[in-house]
Amino acid sequence: PEALKDKRVRQAMSFAIDRDVIVDRILQGGQKPAYNWTHWAIADFERPEIAYADEMDQPERIAKAKELMQEAGYGPDNPLTLRLQYNTSDDHKKIAIAASQMLKAIGVNATLDNYEWKIHTDRMQNQDFDMARYAWCGDYNEASTYLDLMTSYSGHNNGQWFNDQYDKIMADSKTAADPQPLYKEAEALLADEMPIIPIYHYAKVDMINPVIKGLPQNNVQNTWYGKDLYRVAAEE
Repeated sequence: PEALKDKRVRQAMSFAIDRDVIVDRILQGGQKPAYNWTHWAIADFERPEIAYADEMDQPERIAKAKELMQEAGYGPDNPLTLRLQYNTSDDHKKIAIAASQMLKAIGVNATLDNYEWKIHTDRMQNQDFDMARYAWCGDYNEASTYLDLMTSYSGHNNGQWFNDQYDKIMADSKTAADPQPLYKEAEALLADEMPIIPIYHYAKVDMINPVIKGLPQNNVQNTWYGKDLYRVAAEE
């Protein structure tokens, strides 16, 4: 949609989503609110300072979102109507309903479209959507497994947000002695351009006997070794 080509509209919609409500009241599984793309537990990754995450609370984000929508030409008398597509899942449905209510507060009327996974992804790849729910699980424990996805040459960039500066940052990261500062740059650019609305980072719930120690809790590759585990005496 033409409206989504306006960065102010994309920013406003991201600001309007209350991540705390989604992770604390809907998901309730240890997930963390996300204001950036790369998962927080990725090895050596440091998120840059992101103003809307670090310097604003939710009421301030909502106020700024309304202001941005007004600047873009939308308001109570001229709402923006979009279709929000998601794949079948109880949690996805609950989040989509919550997101539509949050967006309504800033003058965005989001109609919900639910499809099975294959149809959902086919529609995304064919650009047959306004907004769509998507997620990514890293293939390896390094930030580029996330950040490469937003390049113009990625086969998973279904939103087709193409940015030469972003492409250059990610290309430079491939030969940098230390790519971490470039990853922070890439994340800062995503937070400004807002081609996606990050909502939460996945968590895995483990049931662990308290006498078993040495299990890595922040290993995004979900690998652990028996040699690292040990048993302690049960606490009285």
